[in-house]
Amino acid sequence: QMHGYVEGDGSQDIVFIHGAFINLRDWVFATRSLSKFDSRLIFIDRPGFGYSERDEGKWDAERQADLARSYVKNINGKNLILVGHSWGASVAMAWAAKFPEDVKGVVSIAGLNMPFSGVSKLANDSGLLKHAYELYFTSVAKRADNGSIEKFAGRMFKPQDIPEGYLDYIGSDLSRRLSTIKANKSDLIATSKSLDKNFAFYNYMEMPIEIIHGEKDFLVPVKSQAVALNEVMPNSRLRILPTVGHMAHHFASKEISDSISYIRNFS
Repeated sequence: QMHGYVEGDGSQDIVFIHGAFINLRDWVFATRSLSKFDSRLIFIDRPGFGYSERDEGKWDAERQADLARSYVKNINGKNLILVGHSWGASVAMAWAAKFPEDVKGVVSIAGLNMPFSGVSKLANDSGLLKHAYELYFTSVAKRADNGSIEKFAGRMFKPQDIPEGYLDYIGSDLSRRLSTIKANKSDLIATSKSLDKNFAFYNYMEMPIEIIHGEKDFLVPVKSQAVALNEVMPNSRLRILPTVGHMAHHFASKEISDSISYIRNFS
């Protein structure tokens, strides 16, 4: 079962897909000052996060996109603009690659979209990354009730502060659940495969791809991800925010609004 939340009504459907650990409330919080246009905003919990269910199978970006698409189709979503943050951008790109007839364009924010290369690829191919993820999972699971979620959020927002009321709004207890921590570990393990599958379609994706990335993002490097993605996409635009970190969507309302408007008018 997929859980979602719909806000507003209009001629344009915009789907928001969240990143690691969190849930759809992250995007609801971030879009409070977004220009709503004449739009219906559709927020989804990715499988295993928030209130969406997840079985023990493999959930790469494509499978997550398939389930999200089913939810949106059930509420008659069409002519979609997909907006994804971090790992959620991988899901948006998988959706656009597999079902381009659904998608008018994609906005990738702090997106993880380009395949691993260099040391990262070597570590992944040798199994070192999977071992690291297992250790990471064990550590986070042990510390979930001792402030680790709050500390993690603080690192994600740097150099900005966590917005007032954010942790209460998103329901940080949802991120502490063992099932959610396991889902996040599973996503990390599936990342390389997901990125390789998406990359194979990039040259053929003709819809506009808007890329927004914080220059201070320590988690998803701007050069190897945002800049590199912009170089391979046929119809992309890149905006780098010089003083912003990984949670760029909370500080880029104008840029996101401009990107959505650009996609709506693209021909």
